[in-house]
Amino acid sequence: MNITKSILIFTSVFLLNSCKNNPSEEQKNIATKVTTTIATSHEITRFHNVPAVLKAQNRADLSFQLSGTIKSINVKIGDSVEKDDELIHLYNPNIDPALAANEAKLESILTQIRQVEKDLENLKTLRKNNSVSKTTYEHKETELKNLLAQQKSVESEMTLSQANQQETIIKAPFTGIISQFSKQPGEFVSAGQPVISIYQNKILEVETEITKELWSNLKLGDVIEGYLGDEKLEFELVELAQSANPLTHLLPVVLQLKNSLPEAIGQNVNLSFPQKYQNVYQLPLQTVIDDGINQPYVFVTERKKAQKHIIKPLFINGNDIIFEVDNVIDNPVIIEGQSKVASGTPIEE
Repeated sequence: MNITKSILIFTSVFLLNSCKNNPSEEQKNIATKVTTTIATSHEITRFHNVPAVLKAQNRADLSFQLSGTIKSINVKIGDSVEKDDELIHLYNPNIDPALAANEAKLESILTQIRQVEKDLENLKTLRKNNSVSKTTYEHKETELKNLLAQQKSVESEMTLSQANQQETIIKAPFTGIISQFSKQPGEFVSAGQPVISIYQNKILEVETEITKELWSNLKLGDVIEGYLGDEKLEFELVELAQSANPLTHLLPVVLQLKNSLPEAIGQNVNLSFPQKYQNVYQLPLQTVIDDGINQPYVFVTERKKAQKHIIKPLFINGNDIIFEVDNVIDNPVIIEGQSKVASGTPIEE
């Protein structure tokens, strides 16, 4: 009787355990249904917006080569001027008085020269009659030579003074428009200090700085798109620096506006620089699994099982992610259902 009970209890326990274990074993072999796609690498171009300011290509900040006080300004901001128009006059106390003194000195010397020349003519006549000595005549000749030497010296000084006087006048280097002043009449200005700016409104350009990655995609003559508000513009690359700005570590570039755009100087534009990526992948953003701790990855299917494939994200483009990999993705990538799988999970496509 006791043996029979023991057998019945053992059988019941065995059957109970069998009922518990079988479903679990079956569950391990159940494949998770997913959606996959074939991922292929290709080239992608990304555009970066870089701000810039429109400037006149032909522009100049003008200065005096001498120090002094602003004597007069002949133009106003916005005035149109012709080449060689006199714009600003400078007063330098060492120039005008020196020139006036030399002019007076020269006039005195010229008067003396004219008198000595007359004296020589008279002495020449008297010498024929032996009325004056040869010594007297030669002394007068020497006096004339000295006066002529003084004339030459003073004229040289006057030429220098006149050249300096020309430096007290700023003239328009080209036909253009006055854009600004930094000094007013009566104010002191140092030599080389810009006092007035002029520009031509015919050709506009922008100067900006970009990263080496953007710079490496460019060559002279390239056309770059830009926008002034909603207006689409085209710029041609005319200067491409070979060395970076030591402060910003960015590379300067200059682009010339191809469109006709009057009265646009000083306005802000956004330039669209391309950056090309070779051998990169593009998949829906939800495809990537990134917990912030481990390297981001996607699941690929290999022998009907899910396997991790490490990726290196580059940037997000709309609802897609652009990334590169160390190892080429040869197998289909799971794009739906990846949240329900782990490495080694059986899958059904």
